[in-house]
Amino acid sequence: MSKLQYLFDASHRIKKPLLFITIFIVLSGCSKGLNYHALESHMVNYDCVAATEYIENNKKDYGSNRELLFLLDAGMINMLCGNYEKSNAYFHRAEIFAEELWTKSITRESASFLLNDYTIPYSGEDFERALINLFSSINYLQLGQLDESLVEVRRLDAVLNMINDKYSKKNVYSEDAFGRYLSGLIYEADNNLNDAYIDYYKALHIFETYEEHYGTPVPSILIEDLVRAAQSTGRTDEIQSYFDEDISASRSNGNTAPDHGKIVLIHFNSIAPVKQSAEIFIPTQEGPVALAFPSYHVVEPYCRNSRMIAASASQQIVSDTEIVEDINRIAVKNLEDRRGRITLKMIARVAAKQIAIHKVKDKTARQLLNIANLFVEQADTRSWRTLPGEIYLGRLIVPAGKYDVNISLCGEGEQFVETVYINPGETRFVLYESMF
Repeated sequence: MSKLQYLFDASHRIKKPLLFITIFIVLSGCSKGLNYHALESHMVNYDCVAATEYIENNKKDYGSNRELLFLLDAGMINMLCGNYEKSNAYFHRAEIFAEELWTKSITRESASFLLNDYTIPYSGEDFERALINLFSSINYLQLGQLDESLVEVRRLDAVLNMINDKYSKKNVYSEDAFGRYLSGLIYEADNNLNDAYIDYYKALHIFETYEEHYGTPVPSILIEDLVRAAQSTGRTDEIQSYFDEDISASRSNGNTAPDHGKIVLIHFNSIAPVKQSAEIFIPTQEGPVALAFPSYHVVEPYCRNSRMIAASASQQIVSDTEIVEDINRIAVKNLEDRRGRITLKMIARVAAKQIAIHKVKDKTARQLLNIANLFVEQADTRSWRTLPGEIYLGRLIVPAGKYDVNISLCGEGEQFVETVYINPGETRFVLYESMF
């Protein structure tokens, strides 16, 4: 017999008001959401019109407490479909809404203490809130708006600082290495090598933390960019300790001739991890008590390497991409970092409910309420499902001219990405996704 069937079979033995309250509590714990399989099927078939319309037409499926997820999904799908201005309109709304929810967190937490976290609006994981600005920045790069892109990566840094200031035990994800590296690339694209050097240098140190906690190594292209910027600004002595050879006079592979420009490929790979619930049942005299923890299920990417190819009328220039953001591992680690906060809140909530249940005199009623609580105590498995699982970066320095940019995934042949025209000293940012 299911727990729900037992609940209704026993209901005739208690008073109707208590039954009504119990059923309400059970239904309050139930959750719904968008049918992501349908959305993914549109993206797999490269039907962007259907995908964007599907989200808009099914906004009601998100429910009142998933409005942020609607904004995030709409922003991401429009981004992947090349609707960069529309995407940023959604992302900006998401940023404002997430901040409003965060500032009202005390009131919201008290509401969730009564039932479960599904009774309050989803305000996003810490890393999800920061990534809003990262993807907004990339959108602006696709629109050729460098200043606006820089504003977004600065906001990313500010958001992470604000979030971590709230915690006595800080998250590992307190700085974004890719965001800092991207900021350096944007500064250099804007001919500001001084600030580019500063951000490359900071990115180097953040990537060292990434390597320790996420297994993401320092990208070799970042080292090349750092050396070039140091040489151009006369600051090689500041980074000399990282190298065996004298870099003050050497020329790195990343040096740019006056008649050359750069193509930077940003590659979104695989799909974001999915939250699931892990439950522990503790026996009591009135029946089992449930403790529910959220965890991430990571969908392993089928391919973890790619190569970018820039083909002109006279030559092909090739470079491997490198991972710069392992969102899968960041998500898992970020959830681990707040595991203690989740556990303390959950235990306090379960204890308060048990005290209230034990105040009910009728034993059958206590048992029924305890069964109802098994439904109510649910782990919050809401998450930003349309995120990529990984982000790779490729960078080619090429003579000025026209290029067809292609990508090869795990050596499976070339796929066309975009045609670009490179002027001397210019940097073009190109986006590609292999998520669906």
